[in-house]
Amino acid sequence: MSFTYDTATDIGKVRFAIGDVTSGTGIKPDGTNFSDEELQLLLTREGSWGAAAAACCETLSVWYARVVNISVGPRREDLGAIRQAYVDLAAQLRSQYGGGGLAQARGFSAGVVRVDGFSQDVASDVVTPEYDTVNVGQPTEYGGRVIYIISE
Repeated sequence: MSFTYDTATDIGKVRFAIGDVTSGTGIKPDGTNFSDEELQLLLTREGSWGAAAAACCETLSVWYARVVNISVGPRREDLGAIRQAYVDLAAQLRSQYGGGGLAQARGFSAGVVRVDGFSQDVASDVVTPEYDTVNVGQPTEYGGRVIYIISE
């Protein structure tokens, strides 16, 4: 795993934005740096150095969430505050540079109704070849339920 820091490159711009600029003194919870390969992966996925920097902060917030706060005598390290700082920086970078992100992640779930000769809840003689190919991708009512036929 390699480490380079040149602000003329996108990897260097990401490093500068997140403060991971000194080799051997990294910002990960274990004290290591992001590798060039890890940053390149995020650059490829996100499409810009600003969005990749936001993704790094989101990743760091997840990693710091797994680390507990430490108290030894009068000394206390509040690693939860570090996590929150990365969450805040990620939100700021996302608002400035866009991209995906934990806060913007969207998802959905859908039930699947199988409508073919192998369906458990549909008699095989009810399904016809033309029914399977009509309205692909369109809502269709079948057996009192609205279904989407996703392929022929």
